[in-house]
Amino acid sequence: MPQIQHSTDPLDSVWRALSDPTRRGLMDQLRGGPMTTTQLVESFSDMTRFGVMKHMGILEEARPVVSEKEGRTRWYYLNPPPPPCGRCTSVESANIKTSGRDRSPNSKHILNNNTTIKENDMSAKLMEQSARLAEAKIEIVINAPHESVYNAWFKDTSAWFYHSEETKATHPTHCEHRMGGKFYTALPDDCFNVLGELTMIKPNEKICIKGDCTMPSAVIMNITLAFEDVEGGTKVSIDHRMAGEIHDGMAEEFEEGWLDGLTKLKAVVES
Repeated sequence: MPQIQHSTDPLDSVWRALSDPTRRGLMDQLRGGPMTTTQLVESFSDMTRFGVMKHMGILEEARPVVSEKEGRTRWYYLNPPPPPCGRCTSVESANIKTSGRDRSPNSKHILNNNTTIKENDMSAKLMEQSARLAEAKIEIVINAPHESVYNAWFKDTSAWFYHSEETKATHPTHCEHRMGGKFYTALPDDCFNVLGELTMIKPNEKICIKGDCTMPSAVIMNITLAFEDVEGGTKVSIDHRMAGEIHDGMAEEFEEGWLDGLTKLKAVVES
């Protein structure tokens, strides 16, 4: 049986963050300079925006990456890694490059995709981290009857929920109009990412979605969408609540993502 122990090493989060090849790949993308969330998503067509956001949150908490927000746009920078840890056998293939963005805070170092981290033993650990709560609220007015907007949410999901014109065709997103229906993105080779499942449907008025939005950690999210008649059309409101391993700025990142999607939905319905 593995020994259960409390984690007391402050560098545990660093090694855990760097042990994931996807996160090392995201860091590798920052070698040429700072990038926004959208730019990183476009570089990883097999991941959802929410997945990228969670990985970057883990890197931020561990400190290999830092971020800075400009309006609704978040910029990610490389941050110098901490000194080697004695209990780790090796950290190989380090690649150092200076960022081209002058205002980057300490953006000088990166571990490339060949980096490996080996530990002397294996053990189960109780992490010294409390669950956190966060909320993102977004609303937009669309110049169309609420029935039309509601139907477009389900029937035209792939036309407004996408990261780039390329992934719009190769990674279409669908939302099944039924209780327990999946809100998911189809991937090549018959794979898919499930963002959540519908737990409540009030036709033409409200839907609720519950899931983890493909986040690779302990997190649960409840998303309530409302379609309301207002002067000038339909107000679409999203109340996105999350609990678990929530990193700083996560709510703002989801707000940015939902606003992008609703703006595209507005363009689809009003066209």
